[in-house]
Amino acid sequence: MNPCLHLAAAACLLSASTLAAADEAPRTNAALTAKAHAVFGPQAGQSFDAQALKPAATAPRTETVTVTLKPGKGAEVQAEMDGGQGLVFHWQASADVAVDLHGERPDAQSEYTSYDIEAAQREGAGTLLPPFAGTHGWFWKNRGTTPVSVTLTVTGFYKRLVRHGGQP
Repeated sequence: MNPCLHLAAAACLLSASTLAAADEAPRTNAALTAKAHAVFGPQAGQSFDAQALKPAATAPRTETVTVTLKPGKGAEVQAEMDGGQGLVFHWQASADVAVDLHGERPDAQSEYTSYDIEAAQREGAGTLLPPFAGTHGWFWKNRGTTPVSVTLTVTGFYKRLVRHGGQP
């Protein structure tokens, strides 16, 4: 499937579930059960999991950024996010790069948590659901001898993208 279509579909689903849930009462199974019975009546075989939805106050965002890595150099792109919010991502490089997908708490000095590390990769895609508030994203390093372009597209619930290193 085309990654851009995948991101667009995810944005649509994220937006619909977020907007539908914006005015809901506390997210408990008991509250969800009571609401379902009031709205639709009891339904045979229906169960409830209120924790499956994390409502957001805003619609999801979509951004695409490209960084150019000089030989031996790296760059980082991170999304400022609240804990429990998520995003869908796809990135593609013009040649293999080393990558560390990681997150940092707001007051972290030099501490971070890695979610995935690859020595040589040209593309990555997935869903990022960070367990804590802070900045979460990618550090790519060009281990080759020629410049490499990396293009990242993200869709989801984040405040802004932060870029460190590389050329725009």
